[in-house]
Amino acid sequence: MKNQVFDARVYLHHSPERVFRWHERDGAFERLNPPWLDVRCVERTGGIRDGSRVVLLVKKGPISIPWVLGHKDYVRDHQFVDFQIAGPFDYWQQRHEVVLDSNAGSGSSSDLSISNDCRNHCLLVDHAEFRLPMGIAGSIFGGGLIKADLTRLFRYRHALMRRDLALQERYGKRPLKILVSGGSGLIGAQLIPFLTTQGHTVVQLVREPGSNDLSSGASLLNTAGESSGALQKIVWDPIGKAISVELPNDLDGAVHLGGHNVASGMWTPGVKRAIEDSRVQSTSYLVELFKGMKKPPPVFVCASAMDFYGDRGSEPVTEDSAGGVGFLADVCSRWEAAANEAAAINGGPGIRVVNLRISGVLSPKGGVLGKLLPVFQACGGGPIGDGKQYFSWISMDDMIGCIYHALVEESVRGPLNAVAPDCVTNADFGRTLGRVLRRPAVFPLPQTAVQVVFGEMGDALLLASRRLLPQKLKQTGYQFLDPELGEALKYMLGLSAGYDG
Repeated sequence: MKNQVFDARVYLHHSPERVFRWHERDGAFERLNPPWLDVRCVERTGGIRDGSRVVLLVKKGPISIPWVLGHKDYVRDHQFVDFQIAGPFDYWQQRHEVVLDSNAGSGSSSDLSISNDCRNHCLLVDHAEFRLPMGIAGSIFGGGLIKADLTRLFRYRHALMRRDLALQERYGKRPLKILVSGGSGLIGAQLIPFLTTQGHTVVQLVREPGSNDLSSGASLLNTAGESSGALQKIVWDPIGKAISVELPNDLDGAVHLGGHNVASGMWTPGVKRAIEDSRVQSTSYLVELFKGMKKPPPVFVCASAMDFYGDRGSEPVTEDSAGGVGFLADVCSRWEAAANEAAAINGGPGIRVVNLRISGVLSPKGGVLGKLLPVFQACGGGPIGDGKQYFSWISMDDMIGCIYHALVEESVRGPLNAVAPDCVTNADFGRTLGRVLRRPAVFPLPQTAVQVVFGEMGDALLLASRRLLPQKLKQTGYQFLDPELGEALKYMLGLSAGYDG
């Protein structure tokens, strides 16, 4: 049976060396894994050089399919090949090739400026050959579906690479060492591989379930229990105020994203206490650790939330607006106050503190979009309540870009609204999502039902109206990757290539 062939290519305004290095760095697989697929890496040995391999679990509904891939034919700055050792295909092999774009520039090839221009343009070619099980029947009935999925996959991957390389060119002037807490959450799980593929080192603060003894000298370790170049881990217990080793004194910044999930269940007194303690106490302990360092990090980007402003109706809200009222508004106020203590370290001005007031982060992997997708795909979507409440949102790529901007851009300090410029009402959001999915959005969830089913949490998260404006992001020159809701949703679902950024 003849192999089926799929080719995808993209022109990149970067040198072959830069593009190839991006693929070699830790986190490249996580970055390239599209948000609509449930794929988990359970084992990895080596990188992309000959003899290395990776074991994936690909989840399709209730079934998890193991896929073991090896690497071969590595040529530095030019190519590497993935091939199936075991998995769902009868045969699978994919060659990733980076070549100079010979069409860049014009005129005589002896012109130095044209030669340099050529060196900063390349063509990334992904060539896959595969053979499906079931012989001819598999090829006839499955080949077209596989090629459609690959078209969607590589459209997303190539768009993401353009975005990440553009951010690297703008912000990646030198390698940084960044402390990250909350790295297993929705945002952190994307931030860490983003930073490592940008060429930075990440020191991640982690909590080991069931481990109460932090006095054994556990040190910087990776997922294999040992140190790695790009990702290092330190075990800590922020509530118990314990840490396995001292924080390194050569940090270039810190990002704190920890906090109990506010949408994990009904807000019992115990849950509300966990929501507050996980934010305020962890932040206070982190600042306490900074105070004990010989050289604390120069910038501290600490998560907060749009809930700081409370329910504001249709009022446009900027970083200069006053705080609101309510449980979450009070938590955010105390959370930011704990972070701001870092600004007074060493008598002030101390650390540059950024209070990241995060809006609804859109990703098919979780958050509001992750919860709504199956409802809308089943034709059951519609407005929540009367649909007039404003929903402030930001795409995952812009969320990561916003954090990077806050780390590197020294003019950013104090509160920062992490929000897209295209703020919409709840009804508009539902209509847009329905249009992108080609599904109706006409089945409302009444306010009374929200209050009965979700209680206080429903009022705060689903019915409250917050119309945030990205005033400070615009003032400090941030360039949005996903400024418009419809195109952002299409990009995240693999239906378009999105904006280049």
